[in-house]
Amino acid sequence: EFSILANELYETASFRLKLGLKDVRLALAAADSVGVAMPTTSILRDQHLAAVARGYGDLEWAALAKLAADMAGEL
Repeated sequence: EFSILANELYETASFRLKLGLKDVRLALAAADSVGVAMPTTSILRDQHLAAVARGYGDLEWAALAKLAADMAGEL
């Protein structure tokens, strides 16, 4: 939801980043099993991994916006 992003309400997670990472990995494994490339999904996996590595794993998945700001040097 946009208000989560706009108000940076990442602490109350309805869907945690680490669960999103699990799902992205499952999607990539399924695609790999049938020989389908999913380059955008690979980028999403990398962003989830970076967010989890920064300790954001239990935050709302919308905290990917926080990761983008961190990587841009804004925080």
